[in-house]
Amino acid sequence: MKVARLLSLAVFAAGLVTLALAAACGGAKKASPELTPTTAPSETATATSSNTPTRTATATASPTPTATPTPFAGAVARFKFPRLGVDAPIEDLAINSRDELDTPKDTNRAVGWYYIYDRPGWNGNAVFSAHVYYHNVPAPFQKLSQSKAGDDIVIAMENGLEYKYRVVSNKRYHRDTIPMGDIIWPQDRPGGVEWITLITCGGELDSTGQEYISRDVVVAERYQ
Repeated sequence: MKVARLLSLAVFAAGLVTLALAAACGGAKKASPELTPTTAPSETATATSSNTPTRTATATASPTPTATPTPFAGAVARFKFPRLGVDAPIEDLAINSRDELDTPKDTNRAVGWYYIYDRPGWNGNAVFSAHVYYHNVPAPFQKLSQSKAGDDIVIAMENGLEYKYRVVSNKRYHRDTIPMGDIIWPQDRPGGVEWITLITCGGELDSTGQEYISRDVVVAERYQ
């Protein structure tokens, strides 16, 4: 059996260069100056015959807006992918001491969520990663490459709330050219649509026999 190691940090380091450029060059659009209202000249009232009835304006009640519930801001608890048999705890991840996107420390058990990016339930793109194998032991994303459009994924929060997503794409990228900036901040995500993005190793091993040459990226869209 081939020995598979953890998600290569090198690709994430390369990705961070891209992300840094995106952050430096992608400034917010400059706000348009407010328009100064033009005052219309006052109209001169025209005398009317006393026999002409005066129309009284009827006030129209404005509809009361429906309050939007505040998304849950507590901890992300579990990651569930029923068809692939995954029900794993969440480990919060960020940047490691080498300025690379970190990988789960609970190697064979946890799915990592990058809390430095979007949060599930907040209409963004929450990013997760996990190992395929670690020291020959299967890890949560061992079968991620087998995911299909329409597969259900559930993100459970610590208060019991569950967000439900459906897979819309499964793509494989070479580790040296994976567009991390576009994956984390996808330009093709429709407005008002919430995504989660899952990243793991994939494909063949390189000449060392210990590192994967590809990365599998699965995107799912929230429906509930």
